Formats: sequence, structure tokens, C-alpha cells
Amino acid sequence: MKLTQRKKEILQETIVEFIKRAEPVSSQSIARKLGSELSPATIRKEMAELEEMGYLTHPHTSAGRIPTDMGYRYYVDHIVYEKLNLASKNKKEVVSIDLMVDKDMGLEAILERYSQLLAKFTNYLSMIVAPNISQSKFRHIELIRFEGGSFLLVLITNTGRVYKRIFSLEGAYNDLDLQRVTNILNSQLKGKSIGEIGAENIRLSEGESYLILFIKKVIELVKDCEEESLLHDRVFVHGIGEFLRQLEFMNLAKLHDILAIVENEYLLAKLLLNLPGEEGFTVRIGSEIQERGTDDLSLIASKYRIAGIPGGVIGVLGPKRMDYYRVIGVLNTFRENLSYVLDFGG
Repeated sequence: MKLTQRKKEILQETIVEFIKRAEPVSSQSIARKLGSELSPATIRKEMAELEEMGYLTHPHTSAGRIPTDMGYRYYVDHIVYEKLNLASKNKKEVVSIDLMVDKDMGLEAILERYSQLLAKFTNYLSMIVAPNISQSKFRHIELIRFEGGSFLLVLITNTGRVYKRIFSLEGAYNDLDLQRVTNILNSQLKGKSIGEIGAENIRLSEGESYLILFIKKVIELVKDCEEESLLHDRVFVHGIGEFLRQLEFMNLAKLHDILAIVENEYLLAKLLLNLPGEEGFTVRIGSEIQERGTDDLSLIASKYRIAGIPGGVIGVLGPKRMDYYRVIGVLNTFRENLSYVLDFGG
């Protein structure tokens, strides 16, 4: 059976109507919407065939129909993206948003603020994964000596992320030695990718060779920060209240499953980090998410960039009955603005 132009129009209108009303859509409703010479009986026959093809289904208690995952997938791939491409060619903004964020704010404050705003603009669960330290660049370090021979390392990346480590090292190092190590590393490592830093990058004069053990220890601790970051990706999540007020989640059994998902930061990070490629948006609908309890959900996510390379991930988790066109437009605005704010050029 072929998906004719008439069927495409009926499928589109069915999905748009269901997104608006969260109720099964009748043939009479589609007939009014299309305003054509097609009778409700003809439309009913077409909807029955769309159901047979797998694009629509209907609850047992209703004569109306609702989209399946396959129906949503066709809608996103062939209708939403086409509208987005057309808007892009015409240099038309899908949505205009004024994001008031100070570039001088720390990384965590910026991501926290963006996550709050994204939840506000979408009414869905907003999620932002912080950039991994290995994707960041070295900005500078500070070293502080404590009584008793221990030291504090403070590492600051170009994204404003701060890492601290307390360590001990055999040998008598004074404040002047710490200043020399700080100057050497800050001058020779600034702007280098954290993931590429090693002791072999450091050049010392003959009079500074006694500092090599200290320098190796500091670089070892920088790499330790990298390993920790790989294991614990920070996710900034907002909008749980708005998300749970969606009509789909009023059922207590569903609410229990949804809460188990939104309260699991590890799972949310896993959903966001498991994205293909570096460009564009990933849209996963219902069963495509492949996690327990997500059959009624859709995920839209994309990577934002820092200094031209992929940084972290920004995304929205909502009901399958979401306005995909608007949400992708909002996400695109947030992604581009976040990339600009975080691009310190460090």
C-alpha cells in the first residue's frame, strides 16, 4: 500500500491535531481541518489504511486515532525537517528568544541558568551535560602550600570549569618554587587541549631541572581530573514540575515510571551522551529510546560547541505529543547562544 499525497496530508493533520489536544482524532475533525471535498467517510477509510500501514492506531475506548512511533517518525523526518530547512533558507527564525546570560559567570552558573530557561520555554524536562575536561583547554593553574608539606592545585579550563586537588610530595619546596612551577606551566600549557597535555610538553632550563618531579606530579593530577570527569558527567536538569503536569502522565502507574527516569541522573546523562555524529539534532521517539518506561517519551538533543569543537550536549525530554518543530527551533537557539557564550577563545 502506497503513502499517497492524500494520506500524507491526513497523517500530518492527525498528528498536528493530536499534539494540540491530546485526544484521539476523528475523521470529522480532519474533514473540518482540511476543508476539502473529502467526506468523513472517505477520510475514515484513509485513516483505517494508515492504521493498517502502521502510522496510526486507536485506543480501544475511542473511534478516533492517534499516531504511532512510526507515524511520528515520518512526521519528524519528512514534515518537521522540511519546514526547518525552509525556514533556514529563508533566514527565518523558528523562534526568537532573548537569553540574558553574563559571559563572566562561571561555567556551572551558566549551564544552570540555561537549563532553567530551556525548561521555561519548552515546559519539558531540560538537560545539559557539561563539557568534558578532555574537550577543554588549559587556561591556568594556581598552587598553594600548606603547613605540614601538603599543597593545593587549582586547575581552571577555558570553559571556566574549576578542579581542585590536595596532594603531598617529598622534598623541600618553598613558595618561590611553587611560583616558578606555576609560571612554567601557565606559560607553556595555556591554550593546549587538556587531553593532550603531558610532561613531555614542558621545557626546563638547567636551573629549573630540580622542579621536574613537582611538575610531573601536577600534570599527573591534571590527568586525574580528566579521568574523574569521564566517569562523572555533570547533568543540569530542570523542569520536572512542568514535565509531570503533561496530560500523558496523569496516570499513577505511568507517573511512577516517569519519576524513576527523571530522578536518575546517570540515565539522563547516558541518553544525552549516546548521540551519533557531531552535527544536527537527534530525535528519538518512544521505543527508539530503548530504556524501560520511555515508551511515551521523546528525546530531542544536540551537541553544542566550544571553540569550534563539540563540547557538551543540550536536550529536552518530553511526551511524544510534543511540538517538534517549535522545540527543535528553541533548542537550536539555545545551542547556538550557549556555544557563543562558552567560546572564550581560551
